[in-house]
Amino acid sequence: MGINKAYVVFGVFFALNALLLLSVGIGTGNEPIPASYMLISMSIMGFCLSYLQPQFKAKDERSRMIREKGMFYSYFAVLGYIMVFLSLLQFNIVDISAVTVLSVLAAMLISTVFVSMVIVAKRH
Repeated sequence: MGINKAYVVFGVFFALNALLLLSVGIGTGNEPIPASYMLISMSIMGFCLSYLQPQFKAKDERSRMIREKGMFYSYFAVLGYIMVFLSLLQFNIVDISAVTVLSVLAAMLISTVFVSMVIVAKRH
């Protein structure tokens, strides 16, 4: 089994685990378990790495550019996420726990980094 297929298998595994945790949380009438957000982001990371692995294997100028630009774009996206969360919490638009906010923010950070790398790799 190739490394790309292994990343896809891990992505599917994490996605199924996340769906299980989400269904348990929603089925009990509570908010979803915060660990499910991290599993979703790890699933996205697995799928993105299956696409990015051939580009990163070369370790050339293009792969370095993909990493740099991906991190650059995700930095501004994370700043936007933080501003949105601060606004929602400051004006009492949503009432969620700090653990949930940090879990969602960490999951969005992980997802944004790898999705932005995929977008940069497709464009260049």
